[in-house]
Amino acid sequence: MELAIAPVKFPPFSVGAVIEEQDTALILDESDEIRDPGQKPPWFYANKLDQQSLLEPGQIITRDTQPLRLQAIIHDLESDPICNELWIFQALQQAIEVAENRKIYSLQVPLLGCKFGKIKPAQFFAILLEIIRRQRPAPVNRLWINVPEENCQTIFTILSEQIEAAAEI
Repeated sequence: MELAIAPVKFPPFSVGAVIEEQDTALILDESDEIRDPGQKPPWFYANKLDQQSLLEPGQIITRDTQPLRLQAIIHDLESDPICNELWIFQALQQAIEVAENRKIYSLQVPLLGCKFGKIKPAQFFAILLEIIRRQRPAPVNRLWINVPEENCQTIFTILSEQIEAAAEI
């Protein structure tokens, strides 16, 4: 499997699906902006969340867009910690299964759990490399790991160290 580390503005290749980080209530947003909730009072939104059935951590929600959007449910805002390695493992595994079933050979993924959770990039790569090692032959040929431009070199170094450590085992 080809692994590429690049920011959004410099895509290394086109992808058939994009994996997104999400929580059990589907309220996380990829942007860092705070949005105006409109004219409804705060209690309306709190009540709406209480009535909404929550999704299970570790699952994938598929959105039929172009490219396909795979929402990885890896956060439970009611739990402490809100994210864990098992949920990331389960979601990544399911995302690869969806890609295989839909004959998608290239994926884009962020460092799952690193933005909103307390997962370190090295932990994410350990999970990812374990999944890759179990998938022989790999159903996905290319994986674009989406990171901010200023972090590309650091993340590349962490990934290289993880690959070397995995090769020694």
